[in-house]
Amino acid sequence: MQGKSVKLTIIKIIYAILVFVIAIFVISRLSGDDNADMTAQMSEATLPTVSFLSNYKEINPLHGYTDEMDISHLRGTILPIGSNRDVTFKIRTYGRNITNLRFEVRNIDGVGLVENTNLQDYKESADAITGSFQLKDLITSGKEYMLVMLMDTESGTARYYSRIVWTGDENRYHMDDEIDFVRNFSNATFDKETASEYSKYLESNSEGDNTSFNKVNIHSSFNQVTWGDLDITEHTEPDIYVTDIHGQTGSFYLQYRVNIKEGAVNKSYNVCEAYRVRYTSDRIYLLNFERTMNYIFDTNAFSITKNVIGLSISDPELQLVESSSGSAFAFVSENRLYMLNNSENKLAYLFGFYDDKNDDIRTRWDRNTIKILRVDEAGNVKFAVAGYMNRGAHEGQVGIAVYDYNASINAVEEQAFIKSTSDPQILMEYVETIVYANTSDVFYVMLDQNIYAIDLNDRTWTMVVDGIGAGEYKISESMSTIAWQSDDLKSLKMMNLGTKTISEVAADDGDFIRVLGFMGEDMVFGLAHETDVLMDQMGNPVYAMYNIKIQDGDGNILENYHPDGIYVTDVSISDNQIRMTRVVKDEESGKYVSTYDDQIMSTLKAESGSNVVSVVSVDIYEKIVQIAAKSEIKTKQIRVLTPAQTLFEGDRNVAIESERDQSEKPFYYVYGLMGLNGVYSDPADAVNVAYAAPAVVVGDDNRYVWYKGNLLRSNQIMSITRTAESYENMTSEDPVAVCLDLILTFEGVNRNVKTLLQAGEGAGQILDSSLPDARILDLDGCPMSAMLYYVNQDIPVMAMMNDGSAVLIIGFNDLNTVLMNPETGTVYKYGMNDSEKLFEENGNHFITYITEED
Repeated sequence: MQGKSVKLTIIKIIYAILVFVIAIFVISRLSGDDNADMTAQMSEATLPTVSFLSNYKEINPLHGYTDEMDISHLRGTILPIGSNRDVTFKIRTYGRNITNLRFEVRNIDGVGLVENTNLQDYKESADAITGSFQLKDLITSGKEYMLVMLMDTESGTARYYSRIVWTGDENRYHMDDEIDFVRNFSNATFDKETASEYSKYLESNSEGDNTSFNKVNIHSSFNQVTWGDLDITEHTEPDIYVTDIHGQTGSFYLQYRVNIKEGAVNKSYNVCEAYRVRYTSDRIYLLNFERTMNYIFDTNAFSITKNVIGLSISDPELQLVESSSGSAFAFVSENRLYMLNNSENKLAYLFGFYDDKNDDIRTRWDRNTIKILRVDEAGNVKFAVAGYMNRGAHEGQVGIAVYDYNASINAVEEQAFIKSTSDPQILMEYVETIVYANTSDVFYVMLDQNIYAIDLNDRTWTMVVDGIGAGEYKISESMSTIAWQSDDLKSLKMMNLGTKTISEVAADDGDFIRVLGFMGEDMVFGLAHETDVLMDQMGNPVYAMYNIKIQDGDGNILENYHPDGIYVTDVSISDNQIRMTRVVKDEESGKYVSTYDDQIMSTLKAESGSNVVSVVSVDIYEKIVQIAAKSEIKTKQIRVLTPAQTLFEGDRNVAIESERDQSEKPFYYVYGLMGLNGVYSDPADAVNVAYAAPAVVVGDDNRYVWYKGNLLRSNQIMSITRTAESYENMTSEDPVAVCLDLILTFEGVNRNVKTLLQAGEGAGQILDSSLPDARILDLDGCPMSAMLYYVNQDIPVMAMMNDGSAVLIIGFNDLNTVLMNPETGTVYKYGMNDSEKLFEENGNHFITYITEED
């Protein structure tokens, strides 16, 4: 009996232990301490990379896309192809199985397949495939095409895109020499003695900022370019990207890392360098040089102290969003997202494609951006990742993923994925324009110039505003309110994205209304009498606004500015100040003349957060960035968390079909040395930005609209020169009509331009209706020297003068422009500096065009 009792007791103990173990297991799953069955770490990168070999150098690393991309909106790198049309490639497989290699050549706009060939002759090794192929004689010399490399991988077909340009029989490109120069310059910066040979290429002056290593350029000092007194212990070999190349100039982008010893700790930094050089038979000139340097935040490298998170040398314009009390906040450092919950002593690394275990060229590629949408008191974070997906469930796709971080179970869950086929940089630009999530989990974003609302609960979508990017719209500082005006300028609408309510402001009868911007969250708009709207020389309306108003979200008028007899033609808003460009009407001529500017100041102070990003000076590091926390960080008690991703069945894709009509107003994409600078609906804005950058402008068809330099020593449109002789001494003719007639005759078009002008049509309208296969460019306000790009391609440029006359720019050389005076029919040379002064004094009113290629 006693043995039976003992046996029963043992069974009870074993049972109790089993119950305890099961309870612990269940509790741990619910608490998130061990959620291996519910969550998993983001899967590693699997796609190969493709690069090309030129003069035994590996260049232009390409990343795989698992969807067929819209080539007309894909920029990427460019590869000059030699006279024999050979392409040598290297595929890094990372141990993965690759089959069915092939390539395509397509027109640069994606319309039309030029060649489609399977690859048979290549060599395979354990981690690489190398080979070469020859393009067929189906491409035109000097014209850009898109090369698409295709292969079957373990997860499906992968595509790799690069622009190519065939040099033809002439050696018109000098890429290898330019790459050698760029690499040698970059390497020399780490040795001051060697670098002294390159100091002649710098243009050190007052434009250079020598107080921070975060951004360095050609105007910085020699000491700044050569890293000052930083103790750089190591630097990796750079990845080299050729971003643009022409006969005289080439643009290159380098990425690498440096390690700096700080006490007993080595800190790592991402470095990006951009170069633009000009090749001549005598030497290579450095036209532009830019470098950025950003610390890779490491929670184990003594980056957190009592009340500061140290980000060392970094861009001070980092993203930081905090909860209402400031006890929890999230920040983005070098494209990785962190959250600090100070009340619970938790620091979580929420998202990033690269980390200690996933760190190669695939995970480090920076064609994506993170936007923090909301942070609450518990440390829960809603955020979006937009662009190219380097690894994980959407590896190789382009899109916007919306995530929720749940602090209670320490896991990140995807709410929706919105796929795109555009260039990742374009998608990133849209997200920078507007991205917002309200408390009802409705997510707003701009895509293809439309604003969409995505319900994150059921993953349905609606278009909120159609074609807003082509018109006048403004967005508040918090991105919670958008305002746009109607096409007829008789009303404007303001939408609160938080409440989804839309309010309308209508103009009085006989008035126009224009949305001008936001001062914080308050809308600024102007009113103009219809009778006060005049046309400028280009045929564009000038809205002389007699009244400027500021209105809050509840419809209350906070400011009512209406000076007597003075009109506002333009405003710029910065922080708490509105600057106004003003004019008065000349009674005799009826035209507007400039008067002194004015300004409106806001008395409201911008609210500062509890946790503040600050910049401090520290000895050899110069300026460093840090986050000053609201309250003390208990560094010895802080727990560093790395959340897993919540697993779920099926997918959470949202399929938004772009409804943008390509026949609508075109857009212009400005690509600078460091990537996409912006998307513009006005070609003048695009050219002005590109001219200052410098950068290139391409249209919706991926063809050039403008780029800097690469001019011939001289050029003159001789056909117009000869035709102009027939207009000699015809002083009674309208000079604008003569210029337009010469342009149309040059293009083989015959129209009665004088009659069209008398009927009220503007110069742009006449050219647009007369040249249906051309894109008319109103380049009002652009510098005269930028117009030589078109003349260099035998395209005339018409300049409108303040007195209503016009001249044609039809040629140039090193010292002069060649102008055609329509009042006399004479063609003459005019000094380059004098020309710039002449046209600037007349407002730089230019109009030209580009022809569409077949």
